[in-house]
Amino acid sequence: MFCDLVDSTALSQRLDPEELHGLIQSYQRVCSDVISRFDGHIAQYLGDGLLVYFGYPLAHEDDARRAVKTGLGIIEAVEQSPLLKKGLEWPQVRIGIHTGIVVIGEMGGVQRRKRLALGNTPNIASRIQGTAEPNALVISSSTYRLVHGYFRCQDIGNRVLKGISSPIHLFRVIGENESRSWIDISLSRGLTPLIGRDSELNLVLNCWDDVKRGVGQVVLINGEPGIGKSRLLKELQGHIRRESYIKLECRCLPYYKNSALYPIIDLPQRLLGLKREDSLERKIDRLEGVLKEYGFPIHEVIPLFASLLSLPLPDRYTPVSLTPEKQKQRILEAPSDWLIKVSQKQPVLLIVEDLQWVDPSTVELLNLLIEREPAYRILIALIFRPEFNSPWAVRSHIVNLTLSRLAQKDVKVMIENVTGGKLLPSEVVEQIIVKTDGVPLFVGELTKMIIESGLLKEGDERYELTGSLLPFAIPATLQDSLMARLDHLSTVKELAQLGATLGKEFSFELIRAVSFLDETILERDLSRLVESELLYQSGVGHQTRYFLNTS
Repeated sequence: MFCDLVDSTALSQRLDPEELHGLIQSYQRVCSDVISRFDGHIAQYLGDGLLVYFGYPLAHEDDARRAVKTGLGIIEAVEQSPLLKKGLEWPQVRIGIHTGIVVIGEMGGVQRRKRLALGNTPNIASRIQGTAEPNALVISSSTYRLVHGYFRCQDIGNRVLKGISSPIHLFRVIGENESRSWIDISLSRGLTPLIGRDSELNLVLNCWDDVKRGVGQVVLINGEPGIGKSRLLKELQGHIRRESYIKLECRCLPYYKNSALYPIIDLPQRLLGLKREDSLERKIDRLEGVLKEYGFPIHEVIPLFASLLSLPLPDRYTPVSLTPEKQKQRILEAPSDWLIKVSQKQPVLLIVEDLQWVDPSTVELLNLLIEREPAYRILIALIFRPEFNSPWAVRSHIVNLTLSRLAQKDVKVMIENVTGGKLLPSEVVEQIIVKTDGVPLFVGELTKMIIESGLLKEGDERYELTGSLLPFAIPATLQDSLMARLDHLSTVKELAQLGATLGKEFSFELIRAVSFLDETILERDLSRLVESELLYQSGVGHQTRYFLNTS
């Protein structure tokens, strides 16, 4: 990402050096605060510009989205600057984002060396930034493909950029959409049938039947990224779509895992239909109307919800006069009481996704609700990845469900669904099976990439290869996920890379011969890679052979 000031030369002519220095410092501080929130890395301060990396030095599975959120956040922060509100001169910015592969290497002389990205990607991002209007964010088509559906974008067509040989297709980002995950975006295109999850679906449907009979249930759905946790719940909703119930959905996000009750704060605002630009009066009026509808004593609960939603309390209400600990308890109880009252009118399906990024206060609220909900018509579906240590033991109303990878026969059925029933060459199907290793998201993404790659010719009933079969690259939509998985194992990342250079299969003796690690440390780190399923193991001791998981 490149971020630059608009007309900085003109600013330098209007301001004396001290004023300009103070303004630039304030601008850089505003940008830095937003960038750090989304784990971006400021590689260089280039006068009044900033070069920012996402995906280095630490990769995340949503780095493209983080970059775009950062760009929008910087523009919003600039537009709401306290200096601007005081009538002081405040700059505007232009922001450009491009996505691509780079090599990170040290640059500079003996006195000063920096690790910088080498390749065309930073150059293109810089040129894109130059095309943006003041306080606007422009992205390339390669970034757009990764964030499409999450943001509202305006197509501004192909542009010829200085020093770039081919025109670049550009988009201006207008703002965020309501879509929170790939499953939300996939709904607009139509979901393929759920494959290989009949027993899991029946279990969840049985839980819903218990809820309708007045016995609350909790379903803990555990599984690795892309395994189909959210897809399973979408299938549940498809089966009960003609029933009368209320669905409440919230999601934990990695950049808000230190923000108390963030998922729950987001939920009432969406449920109430509140928008950021709504006035305080509208927000309070809407809150009063809904809480009155459910019979709450308004003067007792409005101060609690105002505190939860960070809304200034109107003069007609008395602030809560409790100890901090008691006030926190009442703030936790308020949304729990609301859900229970809602369930007395209609059954409630409450979905909380991505608990691996949950904050402690939200866990406290869920504990409170889980203890109370067996007596009410509420199905709580909690979705998380294996790294989350669930604090909830299995009880009569708590079901633990771990999703495994698909069998080969199910992968083949899924491939046919993606191709619309048309057959792929057997060697292509075999590569998809090997590379995806039964992860449904990977199966769908790799199959679509192959169809769109130009390597196949479509016939009436089947696809045919147009040339020799080459190993398929990892789709761009999955590269961030793989890099994030490797970076999560930062201490053994270099060992994983070393193993990859040896081939899909290698022996312990071979990797010991080329590794500089002590044998004890080598065995420990190889065990970590096996536990994370990046490697598979056959044999024991020095006779062990390792196989790369190519999914």
